[in-house]
Amino acid sequence: MNKIIIAIIGIALVAGAFLAGKWLDNDSDAGKNDKVIEAIDHYYAMDRFIISIADENFTRYLVLDLNLSFPTSNQNIADAETYTPLFRNALVKQFANLKHQQVKSAFEDIEQVQQMLLLDFNSVLKGKSSLELNNVLITNVFIQ
Repeated sequence: MNKIIIAIIGIALVAGAFLAGKWLDNDSDAGKNDKVIEAIDHYYAMDRFIISIADENFTRYLVLDLNLSFPTSNQNIADAETYTPLFRNALVKQFANLKHQQVKSAFEDIEQVQQMLLLDFNSVLKGKSSLELNNVLITNVFIQ
């Protein structure tokens, strides 16, 4: 009877050690996954931006769909939502006084416009938030 109890205890110890090893291995994998998640950018879609642009004969509009790219964290997502009105204000300042032809010319180089908006938006955030945008993507532009 003692040999059976010793065998059962031995099997239980081996099984326990095996399960503990699996559990510890999963914890170390979870840490690796956390690092991967931190490295992935979050893309935050702003509401469509529509502004009238100057033209002597017609009513003209600029329509932009923008996505902001930044490191994924709950605080960064909250800050992007919080500061969206300031981003929209920066867009108004940038495009409100331009004429139709100036807007068309500016959007011939989308990369340059994206870089300009990235600089503007990050300057809006400076001193207000730890959020720093990695990229501003123009996903749709319509100039009427």
